[in-house]
Amino acid sequence: MRPDPKSTLSGLRQRLDHRFTRPDPLGRDDYQALDPDGRWSYDSLRLQWFGAGFWLKTADTMDLLRSVKGYLRTTHEYAIGERNIVLDGPANVGKTTMLLRLAREVEMAQARMNPDYRRHGHVPVVYIEVAPRSTPKMIAAAILDFFGTPVGERRTQRELVGNATDLMLARRTRLLIVDELQMLRLHGPHGDDAMDTLKSIINNAGVVTVLSGIDLTSKLASRAAEQIMGRGEIRPLRPFSYASDADRDRWAALLLRFSEEMHLVDGEPERLLEFADPLHALTEGRIGNLRRVLSRALSVAIDEKPTPDAREVIVEEHIFGAAGAAAVRRRPAAKKGGSAVA
Repeated sequence: MRPDPKSTLSGLRQRLDHRFTRPDPLGRDDYQALDPDGRWSYDSLRLQWFGAGFWLKTADTMDLLRSVKGYLRTTHEYAIGERNIVLDGPANVGKTTMLLRLAREVEMAQARMNPDYRRHGHVPVVYIEVAPRSTPKMIAAAILDFFGTPVGERRTQRELVGNATDLMLARRTRLLIVDELQMLRLHGPHGDDAMDTLKSIINNAGVVTVLSGIDLTSKLASRAAEQIMGRGEIRPLRPFSYASDADRDRWAALLLRFSEEMHLVDGEPERLLEFADPLHALTEGRIGNLRRVLSRALSVAIDEKPTPDAREVIVEEHIFGAAGAAAVRRRPAAKKGGSAVA
């Protein structure tokens, strides 16, 4: 059964509550001792785990968690203060994954303080996604949709804002996550009204807010947007660089982490570092692209073995095949006096 949309309470909690099973590392002898059904199950477990199961503790993720936890612990819901975070970056750099990790951490913290919080109807995290070209009313309506509350067509913007605010207060919401903010009508009176609507909800509900989207600092240029973005912190999230030796070291560390989670029977995690240069060129240093390329490469390495006893290793053909026919086999040029990686 497919999960509900993550922009609904049921869908968000389905994702936060689900725990993928981490495969046990198997050596060559143990793997070959499995019967065909056992090998199929183990292979499927490995692919699912690598594709969606494990969370990466990147420096950006940990910094975001620290900021939000700090705001939650040092502010009060009745106070109006600087407690907004703008997560700004291009596509496929891991923004949504970071937001879901953040939501899980906040829910887990609430569970430690009050194990029965869900039974009491508390909803510490609200997660909404801005629909394309959203109007001011649609911001408040998205919060009501998250809770599964019917949105009457004849309700005014003021009524919707009041309903959304009251609902978050009643359900003791502490964190509001607004993803895909670039979809908002950002220019002209509609953009100002939408940002003012969002600001009103933030202020009246007393929530810590994380606003996330693509290239927001260049697009949110109105006075209303500046008022929101100026009352907190802006966290730029960028692709991994490849311009210095330190950058290359960070990129190598990321590849090593991915490689360790592949659970290849014959895999030596350091072997993937042979492809550090082409992988950065193919993925442009974007962690979402990297996971996609390596997931397909892993699938080919596992599923297309000629026999169960054939060696499981990632080779160049797997990587470039996963990147697509247009992939160019080239080494990124290092800048003068430096190198690169992230």
